Amino acid sequence: MIRPILLVLLVCVVVRTGVLVTRENAFAADLDAYSAIASTIAQHGVFGLTSAEGVPRAIAFRPPLYPWLLSWTITDGQLSFLGIGSIHVCLALVTVVCVFDLTRRVISRLTGDRSRRCRWIAAFVAGLVTIDPLLLNQSSEVMTETLATAISTVVIYCWYRWYDSVRSVSQSTRIGFGVGLCLAVAYLCRPTFLVWAALLALTTLWLHRSRSPFLISLAIGFPVLVAVVCWTIRNQAVIGHPVWATTHGGYTLLLGNNESFYDYLEQGAIGDAWDASEFFASYAHRFEGDPTNASFWNRDWNDKTAQTASVTEYEDDRLAYLSAVATIKRRPTTFVWSAFVRVGRLWSPMPHQIDDRSAAAVVLVMLFYLGIWGAILIAFYRHRRNLFAAPFAAIWLLALTLTAVHAVYWSNMRMRSPIMPAVIMIASLALVPSRKTPATPGD
Repeated sequence: MIRPILLVLLVCVVVRTGVLVTRENAFAADLDAYSAIASTIAQHGVFGLTSAEGVPRAIAFRPPLYPWLLSWTITDGQLSFLGIGSIHVCLALVTVVCVFDLTRRVISRLTGDRSRRCRWIAAFVAGLVTIDPLLLNQSSEVMTETLATAISTVVIYCWYRWYDSVRSVSQSTRIGFGVGLCLAVAYLCRPTFLVWAALLALTTLWLHRSRSPFLISLAIGFPVLVAVVCWTIRNQAVIGHPVWATTHGGYTLLLGNNESFYDYLEQGAIGDAWDASEFFASYAHRFEGDPTNASFWNRDWNDKTAQTASVTEYEDDRLAYLSAVATIKRRPTTFVWSAFVRVGRLWSPMPHQIDDRSAAAVVLVMLFYLGIWGAILIAFYRHRRNLFAAPFAAIWLLALTLTAVHAVYWSNMRMRSPIMPAVIMIASLALVPSRKTPATPGD
């Protein structure tokens, strides 16, 4: 009889490869310029973009890890479909293996069940992660979701293994350092993970009150701090500013806090997708007026030719940041409402109906996530005495991080991708009975 873990691996390879092969436009679009950056790295050894004249320019517009991985797949200046597809499938395998073993261990902890049935439930959960609509869709895009999801799942898995067993201070310090290394890698994939890393490091001060908490917290925080310092120093050297994240944050803040989006919210049409064409038309002319002033966004820019300006990427991003802050100050009530809307969209079970998305697909995705959210409620009720113990802290702190960050910055369903494997694992606990007494570490 086939072992559950082998079935999990086989299903993951078949499903994820099948999607890549059958999707006509897989890896075709480069919406976030990751492919262009990777090409510049491969051809010039510079993390940046190449001009039409073939001159590379160093940038800090995107985090470095994903483009660096892509650069290994560049052949003849082009992204290799086979190369990027292999990377994404391998990352998916890492994710489902961690989910499988994590689910098996969690069920054993909460129920004491170590039978074959437990492993088959874990295989079922890993299968759900494989076909998760968000993760499945993003697996064919040149974007960071697949990588970010794999890294975050590894961190959650390591954290659970760490706190599920009682260990000495020296063991905890070594494992904490390993978690810190994973978090450092996560930060280089998405700066948002820096908030998560800080919360996890601070949490150890409370969880290890009697076992050298500062040493263990330092073990987590030190690798992350090194990554932040190195990236910041690099950016100071190449763009002249100590940017610790990216020069894209201001634009992301403005995308979720601009006059057009706020008008849309006040019109009460949040059930429909926001038509951002007016915003993009105005944003293209940001150097021809004062975008921190509301009158700039109220002008009709559609028939005008956008002009370029000799500004650095840092100055450009700073202008976007100041424009967003000015909008928030002018319309604070709408900002508060927009934060609720952004959080709602982050965790919404239903994607918006747009032109290139069929109604049937929207319904299927909605049913999938409604099932997940419903199962989570049941799991919370059944295992409420155990689910908020230390081994699960990494999951809840990641949920808090994503919610807090995307309450302010631009948000949609895609932004929750890194936590979806853990969410599905928690939902699966609706399938198992609870213990009459709380589980203890090492059970």
